[in-house]
Amino acid sequence: MKFLPFLTIFSILSAQWSSQSAYLLEKDRKEVSIFRPFKYGMKNGSELSVNKFLLMPSLSVKQEMSPYGSWKMARLFRLEYPTPGLKWLQSPLGKEMGDPNMGALISPQFFIPHMLSFYVSAFGTKGSLKSGQLSLSSGLGLALNAKKLSDDATIDLPIIYSRLSVYFNGLIINFGGEYYRKLSKSINYLIDYKMYLMPGGRGRYSFEQQGLLMWQASSTFTFSFGYKLIAGEYPFGSQAHLLPTFDIQFGW
Repeated sequence: MKFLPFLTIFSILSAQWSSQSAYLLEKDRKEVSIFRPFKYGMKNGSELSVNKFLLMPSLSVKQEMSPYGSWKMARLFRLEYPTPGLKWLQSPLGKEMGDPNMGALISPQFFIPHMLSFYVSAFGTKGSLKSGQLSLSSGLGLALNAKKLSDDATIDLPIIYSRLSVYFNGLIINFGGEYYRKLSKSINYLIDYKMYLMPGGRGRYSFEQQGLLMWQASSTFTFSFGYKLIAGEYPFGSQAHLLPTFDIQFGW
């Protein structure tokens, strides 16, 4: 039980992570990693993603669109149900040991209603992996039935705060880009950025920039490591963080 808060954090990260590329998985290909959702390439130019951690259920569908000039285009629709995960963050360990606030990321005094969020995003990609592939993205998210959630129930941590802000503000807007290039047969690198705008929130924006080096040992195994820079506003003020990142991906 003491590991459930950490599992919930992984659920939040896994539900929200998505590539900004307009390229989709090939038909019947499957991919899964530590921080990414399970992805499945479907027919008719679609890709299905499901969060593998059930504490933060989410489902998304990415679809091909007609190209715009030299840009390959795609759109994404995602539905998320955060209530089970947020309730677990109200310290199941502390409740067992007689101290409700022990280890709690959200105090048990706050009511967590049943909420849903819906996201829509658009992606454009041009170029090739050999010469460099540029992708741009934009999107927005809306939350339903979040008015009963207290503004004081935020989790004021980097990455987490911006991902959950839609349930406190009712709306989140994001845009970003990424540059992806192959250095050798098995080594690739990626540089990306993403901006989150949170109208009406006590933290109004968050900027994330990431650099990754990826070793693709085969079509079934990829290991990546790098950094993520996060700078933004929180309810207590502005702050910046530099965090190491890594991921292990399997595909078949």
